[in-house]
Amino acid sequence: MDRVKLEQRITENMKSVFGFALTRLGNVKEAEELASDILYALLRSAENLKDEERFYGFLWKIAENVCADYLRKKSRSASRTGELDGTIAGEGDTVLEEIVRKEELNLLRRELSLLSKQYRDATVLYYIEGLSCSETAEKLQISTEMVKYYLFRARKIIREGMNMERAYGEKSYSPCGFEIDYWGLVRFDPHEYEDFKNRKIKGNILLAAYYSSVTIQEISVELGVALPYLEDEIRLLEKSQYLVCRNGKYLTNIPIFTMECTENIDEKLKEATAAAAEKFIAAADTFETRFGDRFADENLARWQKLLLSLHFSLMETEGELKNTYGESTENGLGVVWGRSFETPREGGPEGILGFYNGCESSDDRGSVIAINFEQTLNAQMFEYSMTDPVVCTAVDCFEYLPENWKNDLGGLGYAKDGKANFAVWTKAEYEELRTILRECISVVSELNLRTSGIAANITADLAPAHLRKTAEYVGASVYRFRSLEHFVNALYAAHWVKDVDDTDKPAVCVVKN
Repeated sequence: MDRVKLEQRITENMKSVFGFALTRLGNVKEAEELASDILYALLRSAENLKDEERFYGFLWKIAENVCADYLRKKSRSASRTGELDGTIAGEGDTVLEEIVRKEELNLLRRELSLLSKQYRDATVLYYIEGLSCSETAEKLQISTEMVKYYLFRARKIIREGMNMERAYGEKSYSPCGFEIDYWGLVRFDPHEYEDFKNRKIKGNILLAAYYSSVTIQEISVELGVALPYLEDEIRLLEKSQYLVCRNGKYLTNIPIFTMECTENIDEKLKEATAAAAEKFIAAADTFETRFGDRFADENLARWQKLLLSLHFSLMETEGELKNTYGESTENGLGVVWGRSFETPREGGPEGILGFYNGCESSDDRGSVIAINFEQTLNAQMFEYSMTDPVVCTAVDCFEYLPENWKNDLGGLGYAKDGKANFAVWTKAEYEELRTILRECISVVSELNLRTSGIAANITADLAPAHLRKTAEYVGASVYRFRSLEHFVNALYAAHWVKDVDDTDKPAVCVVKN
């Protein structure tokens, strides 16, 4: 039977059900309890009713069965109570009763915090604030019969819950850290980076609903957070489509690099990254011989060689990765993903904080290649908005820049005495560099493809079924760049590249058109 029609029939017959219960028991409180049991059983058995014309016969059959079961339980309970009354006595009774009363009160509050909003609102207004059914109905803008229905159901749910053991989940006392990021052209609020990092609740909701659909009550118990505090957070996650609701259960809608996933990938990459770093150091080329005199020292030349090798490698592997994992997700825009961690990262930023693999100037006079490595942040922090003034400086037009840009570039060290304080290449030199660095580029490309394959497989294997395809794409795309972070860290640890002075610009260059 259709659930909407069923609930309509229930509200229409609540008085009749209560009258049936009152006739059988002769006690208003017990009759309310029995009526609640009958309505609950009717809801649970609704799928067995195939013919709507037989609703009333179905209803009263259930009512008779539930009533008989209720009377049997009541009889057994009275028997046990009589036995206890005859054996328990003593001056400690008052203390024991007080302990039991407080324990029951705590259980009652726990179950009240787990009620869905409509049941909770009706229960609080009627039982705690003392409003009548009609006053509650007016305040909630629903019918009086619906209020009675909510109260019947709430009593049933609370009573069952108080008899259950509810063990709070691990996230109630040890929540995970969580970050969120994106790839592609999706609309993304940059404030969400900090919001997810600074407030544990949103990320842990997504983790609780990652592998299987869960009710809001199950999320509440797992996190140890009452529903009134969860409802707004869940609504926001639904609005962002990070969480979806199907048939009253919630499921995370973005892939997550769980701690297990990250650890598995990083473990498999250690050996490959170390081997690639050794090959890169040993690679033969004529970069220093041909262009070494353009740099103040060997260290700056090596940072530039590394920058260009990563740049050419990413261009070289782009097509192969698109053929294997697709260009983007179904909407053609990109994806959002999360990453969980046990403790926040210490010591500031990590890895690559900005990759600009060919930012064209608006006047088509050149393009910027830049990577903001963790190891060079003291000297260089390039941003996309700097493209035009940096290219303008590279083509000897610094004097034509607005005063604010002259001051900014001079203050940041991108310009000295009106000249570029970074590497500048012509188109011909750019093509020559691609040839000179062929062996280095091959080393990075091999690592890049291997890393993407490992990450794609592990991320997909450890993702829930509904997200496996997206997780595979995200694993390949994200670790395509994460592999470069690990690679640069290995070269830095081997002292092949070192710290730079505050006025240096080691990993940025302009290619003039």
